[in-house]
Amino acid sequence: MRLVSTAPHLTECVCAIGAGHLLVGRTATCDHPPEVVSEIPVTGDFAVPWLEPLLAVRPTHVLETVLSDPALRDRLTALNIPVVHVPCTRLDQIPDALRQLGVLCDRSTRANQLADEIQSGIESARQAASSCQARPRVLLLFAPDVPITAGRNAFVTTLLELAGGVSAGHDLETNYLRVSLEWIIEQDPDLLLCIFATARPPLEIYAGQTGWRSLRAVRSGRVYTVTDLNTVSRPGPRVLDGIAQIKAVLDQDAERFAKQSPAPDRP
Repeated sequence: MRLVSTAPHLTECVCAIGAGHLLVGRTATCDHPPEVVSEIPVTGDFAVPWLEPLLAVRPTHVLETVLSDPALRDRLTALNIPVVHVPCTRLDQIPDALRQLGVLCDRSTRANQLADEIQSGIESARQAASSCQARPRVLLLFAPDVPITAGRNAFVTTLLELAGGVSAGHDLETNYLRVSLEWIIEQDPDLLLCIFATARPPLEIYAGQTGWRSLRAVRSGRVYTVTDLNTVSRPGPRVLDGIAQIKAVLDQDAERFAKQSPAPDRP
């Protein structure tokens, strides 16, 4: 079996079940686990296989969650290369995606074990979040210069709410969309969580911009990012780490905010 992955999260899933040695092609954005993917030829971008490099590695199967051009499936099928659809864009699809790949790669024992661990971890996080007495309203941001946020069905929104927060964009239907600064000011979230890489601390970026610095989150310095952006944005085997990273941010903020809050008057 010789597999080509067309998405970073599928590459991670294959490696997580112990089948990384079956991968002969990957996307230019596949970067985890580095010790495995560094040895695999690049055969395309995310959801965009490059036909000639792909054919050069002689794959027996091409794995996809979504293809940018649906006609590619027909072309590959005509070349007798099966395209295996692995639904894996939502949190609840991750365990079944692992099980599906386990069957395909003859790694069902490890795949089922990992799927069960993830399901159990998600349920534990859900129970812990439901018992939170105070859930901060968080604005998720995906670019430093364009106000793009996430709606209720976005993968990272689900992680945020399992970590104990509430998305300021929870009522928005679209997964990811550009919003106005006026909308953000009206929401006035408790904190900002930045899901993008930047050379400057995110707080510096927004504190220096008209409109943004009027937000209470910016005024009080409650602007954060996470340690691994990919972990919180890829629906794959590291999902529990993603939840833990966001929870760490919320816990850090709660501890810091509690220290800044004045103590109640004693009788």
